[in-house]
Amino acid sequence: MKMEAFTINQFCSGEKIGRSMFYKLAKMGKAPATYKVGSERRISREAWEAWRAERAAETESAAA
Repeated sequence: MKMEAFTINQFCSGEKIGRSMFYKLAKMGKAPATYKVGSERRISREAWEAWRAERAAETESAAA
């Protein structure tokens, strides 16, 4: 079974970024959407995929 939700640590590991970079992105409004499960925040697979698509679109528009 594929994982459908990820912790912030798992997201950061998957994207090869540090937690501090994640929170910097969050302050800029550029982190993936999260939701709370107990005391932890999770990122859905869909939110992660949408985040990647948004970053790719930003890169393409900046290059144009």
